[in-house]
Amino acid sequence: MMQWMHPLMAFVTRRFGGLQEIDYQWPSPQFPVISIRSNANQHRSGFAPRPKVAIGLIAIGDIAVGLIACGAISFGILSFGAVALGIWLALGAVAMSGSLAAGAVAISSGISVGAVAIGEWALGAVAIAEKALGVVSIGEWAFGIVAIGAHGFGLIPIIGDLFEWFFNLF
Repeated sequence: MMQWMHPLMAFVTRRFGGLQEIDYQWPSPQFPVISIRSNANQHRSGFAPRPKVAIGLIAIGDIAVGLIACGAISFGILSFGAVALGIWLALGAVAMSGSLAAGAVAISSGISVGAVAIGEWALGAVAIAEKALGVVSIGEWAFGIVAIGAHGFGLIPIIGDLFEWFFNLF
């Protein structure tokens, strides 16, 4: 059975000896500046191995925690992975961040870009934000094909300004 592997993890596993378990901390395991830990595709007795947690300033692994984190699940200032939780930047399938998030589902208190984007500023197929731009946009300022909000523009505008203008005609 073919398993998907994050492109960065595929590069690291090829670089460090094929599809085998990686356990690398530099300069020491007690205080790792760089930590790379992954089970790669090692299966024992038909069961998937427990994911390894990489903790360091730069962390790469199944689960990564660090200032710069890259992994299937990652937590950090700059975070990259399938599920990315970042303080400043998050890039991943599901990305959540304080400033900038980009991914299939992007949630941020700042700028969000993705298929579903939720934030102060959002750009996506479905954008929910104070200022939203998308196919379906919902927010105070909404721009898109279907625009729902107080102000904005769309092919199907459901906005307060339009209703106010319409009722002022009578």
